[in-house]
Amino acid sequence: MSIRKKIRGICAVAVLSATFLAGCGGEKSPDLGTSFQADLPIQSDGTDHPGQDGERITLTLGTIGNRNLQNVVDAYNRQSEKYFVEIVDYLPEQYDNAVWEASADRFRMDVATGNGTDIIDLDQLDVEVLGCRGILMDLEPFLEGTQERYLTNILECLKTGDALYELGPSFALYTVVGNGAEVGMENGWTLEEMMKCFADKGRDSNALTGFGSECVSTALTNYLLEDFIDWEKGEADFCKEEFYQILRFGAKWDAASVSKISVESIKSGTHLAAMELILSVAGYQQRMQLFGGNMAVKGIPCNSGTGVAVSLYYEMGINAHSECAEGAWDFLRFYTEGSWAEDDWTIIGFRIERNAFEKQLEQAMVQEYYEGSPLPKGSFDDPDVPYVYAATQEEVAAVRELVALADRKDAYNRIIRNIIDEEVGAYNSGAQTVEQTAQKIQNRVQLYLDEQR
Repeated sequence: MSIRKKIRGICAVAVLSATFLAGCGGEKSPDLGTSFQADLPIQSDGTDHPGQDGERITLTLGTIGNRNLQNVVDAYNRQSEKYFVEIVDYLPEQYDNAVWEASADRFRMDVATGNGTDIIDLDQLDVEVLGCRGILMDLEPFLEGTQERYLTNILECLKTGDALYELGPSFALYTVVGNGAEVGMENGWTLEEMMKCFADKGRDSNALTGFGSECVSTALTNYLLEDFIDWEKGEADFCKEEFYQILRFGAKWDAASVSKISVESIKSGTHLAAMELILSVAGYQQRMQLFGGNMAVKGIPCNSGTGVAVSLYYEMGINAHSECAEGAWDFLRFYTEGSWAEDDWTIIGFRIERNAFEKQLEQAMVQEYYEGSPLPKGSFDDPDVPYVYAATQEEVAAVRELVALADRKDAYNRIIRNIIDEEVGAYNSGAQTVEQTAQKIQNRVQLYLDEQR
């Protein structure tokens, strides 16, 4: 899942709208290099790349308007002696929303029918469905013997069943953090335990914030989607108490009255916990400052596990029908591990490659100066939260522990989200019972899963 579709009401990274969201609006994107429209042959035919050294095999990379990919493609082509990557951009240089939607539909159709490019930008695509249909290649065999080069628990989180269909250079973590003095410092709680904790403090569902205007029932289900869907079997299971509890909780949560978390809202007891997106050491420091040094990583409320979800950034996969899978993997390995990303300001989040991740932690402890004054590492959008500077060894150790807690992925699926949104609206308005709502969602999601097999 990529940045264009994953920032959902959480205000931690407003800068993203200026970097990666450029491909989604109606404005013309800057020309960052040659891109190829999708009326060209889009799978590699194993031929040499014309105009180069006459020996490299051409690979194709499909995307919908992600012009930032030109940076990594150029870096890869400069160093590769065997392969040459061409971008197949389904989005024309000038477009409006209707053109964007039509381009996205054509991209999805080509991928879904096995006619996509060798390498696939997985933004806007439902990875789990495509993987289980055999359209995306399992990357596990390519990683054999080299898994330790990556953060292995993050790789485990990204799997669908036993298969790994997506990989990218960086990731962020979604979790619920809280005021340790009020909610306790131990990690992990169920929705029932969270609500009892709030009730004991005289608070209701609105003590949890961080969802913006998004439907909280849909958001929580999204983070826990693997608890309700067996992707490999193509089976949904929403008619159970765990989902009923989410629906009841969401019905009591009032988006219109919930304000953004702040030092003042924490001190007053208005907010006891918040859903947060953490993608850097500085981000962790900022939230620790927000909670006055007493932040607890409680986790997304769930019946098992830590409730810390991985959100993969800039993810890509390999077309299972590619005639040059080894070449596609060579690019994907470079894309994931390459030092090209170190100087690319559009790449945010924790690095998934172990050495690069360790470099990030080391750099977080280095204080930089300008004209003798220390430069802040980051700032929060609450004036009561002070700037943060070079991290201490204790703060870096805490971030390392947070990353190690991750035990699930943020499995975004646009179709299922829309289904839940529609049916939850009827439940929240009182038009149907919790059981009726779950049954309708169950039926519609199961039909969708059946159609994809």
